[in-house]
Amino acid sequence: MLCVVGIVMTNKYITEVDGFRFMVFLSALHFAFTTLGSRVLLNMNMYTYKAVDMRSVLPVAGGSLLSVAFMNLNLQYNSVGFYQLSKLACIPFTLVVQYVAYNQRVSSMVQMCLVPITFGVGYATVYDLDMNFVGTCFAVCAVVATAMSQIYTSDYQKILACDALQLLYHTSPLIFVGMLILCPMFDDTTELANFSYTTPCVLRILLSCFLALGVNITNYLVLGKLGPLPYQVVGHFKTVLILILGFVLFNKELDVRNVIGIIIAMVGVIAYGEVKRKESSQTAALPK
Repeated sequence: MLCVVGIVMTNKYITEVDGFRFMVFLSALHFAFTTLGSRVLLNMNMYTYKAVDMRSVLPVAGGSLLSVAFMNLNLQYNSVGFYQLSKLACIPFTLVVQYVAYNQRVSSMVQMCLVPITFGVGYATVYDLDMNFVGTCFAVCAVVATAMSQIYTSDYQKILACDALQLLYHTSPLIFVGMLILCPMFDDTTELANFSYTTPCVLRILLSCFLALGVNITNYLVLGKLGPLPYQVVGHFKTVLILILGFVLFNKELDVRNVIGIIIAMVGVIAYGEVKRKESSQTAALPK
């Protein structure tokens, strides 16, 4: 959680203060650092190497790349509000996919908890809803790619019998190369080549890369242990924390709508945690 909030705040500073607005290239640097970091951790005996056929991890790497590409196009062709709304659509889409493709259902209590989480985050973050046909198509593709990427990351740890670090070892270099290929499509490469790097800016980029290593590891851990739906709930909780820190650190104007949305979302998150705790206790108490 600290890594996620830290990287968002760091990236926000890099873009708004340093003027480094090349997000796909920055993502490529993140996965380059993750590739290096996963190998350093292996040499430190933090986990054991597991041989995996490269073709078997392509769905995970490809899903991550498509998610980044379509989310960027989603933001480029739609208003920020519609972009935020499309991200919220990942929860119901994930529920549908898990039910149709995997015959996995969640309890009615969990479904009820997801309503205030989704509504609260949406109420606090979604304002303008300008939309168009092309932008809507990209938003739909972004939701599908993001949800499927999370499902694949969760499932393939079980299919390949890999833990989070073992899978990340194989996927991070593929995602790094893919990000470099995507970079000219989304970033101004001429401006990137002429960007003036100051020492503080470079240090902040390095900090962002270090935090990205922690984010990538924890993302794979959460998806592997808990699955995509709890991962998305945690993601919305992080959104609420980022909103609060934005008001505190960047002096953003706080209105009644933000406060109401944050409170509703937090009630949903707390209720979801309590429901899942009770369900886990009941499952553990069943005779084996």
